[in-house]
Amino acid sequence: MTEKSKPRLRALPPNSVATVRKKLAAKQGYKCPICGSSLMVGKPALDHCHSTGHVRATLCQSCNVSEGKVKAGVLFRTPKANLAYKNQILWLRNLADYLEYHENNPSGLIHPTFDVKTGKQKPVKRKRRK
Repeated sequence: MTEKSKPRLRALPPNSVATVRKKLAAKQGYKCPICGSSLMVGKPALDHCHSTGHVRATLCQSCNVSEGKVKAGVLFRTPKANLAYKNQILWLRNLADYLEYHENNPSGLIHPTFDVKTGKQKPVKRKRRK
């Protein structure tokens, strides 16, 4: 975006959140831009960047909560030199590519914590603290 094409910033008054949420939902065809589910069910969320405050879109509650958890999870115990800390979007794209590649090209090995009989992860046995 060039300097000239940047939108003029204006603070959104708290009492207009519901109106903006509804307008954005209508503009999006009442579909969550992440999962495609209907925004007519439940109370959609007015998603915004927690670093800049910029409003992004109206999301379903599930995607809004998940997006926040993913971003927080990426930063949890992540060194500042790590790509996940420096550029979360690129890291998430790399993660999606990695998962897609391995879904289509399995190694043929099964991890020891996976129960082949049940098709589920085995429960983790935690050591008790003294």
